[in-house]
Amino acid sequence: MNIMLNSDHQDTLKEFLNISMGQAADKLARLLNLHVTLTIPAIRLANEAELEKLSLVESEYYYTRQSFYGGMTGELITLLSKKGGHTVAKGLQYHDKDDLNEMEIFDSLLEISNILSGASLKGVCQQLELNCRVQPPSMFKPSNQSMAIDQWRVFIVMEVAFLIESAEFETKTVICLADEGMDKVIEQLNEWL
Repeated sequence: MNIMLNSDHQDTLKEFLNISMGQAADKLARLLNLHVTLTIPAIRLANEAELEKLSLVESEYYYTRQSFYGGMTGELITLLSKKGGHTVAKGLQYHDKDDLNEMEIFDSLLEISNILSGASLKGVCQQLELNCRVQPPSMFKPSNQSMAIDQWRVFIVMEVAFLIESAEFETKTVICLADEGMDKVIEQLNEWL
């Protein structure tokens, strides 16, 4: 993996991701009608070995994947903690049912993933003035489906914990960028510097 992001690029991208994640958390709070507090996102570049480790925590996380294309091309891989995940999923359901079936939980987690990860990426693209289309997310299990990390050029891992009144809920989003979009990202970041 040949990373072409210098420290100024990384700092600018981190700031854009922080702003976008805050907007996404606000959207989730309004949807749940609950107070949502988030930690400052930890954002770092990762290598393939680190991503391999993320695929080994299926007992602790649900996984979604979401393709995007346009000004940037790649895939969002989002890990949503099982701890607190059921409570958050229940908050998105529009009925008073106590026990959710697996499909209802997955539907809610896909909506949360789309809000948090999809909205964050869209926010970054808007700030970078890149036109980007994000596909709807889908659930997957790394033990059944490969994360296909060998096809991406840069991996940006964004970790944030959400405290939602009655539940502690954590997400990790990996933004996998392909070669063809990375040059555009660097060009746009250079304009900001």
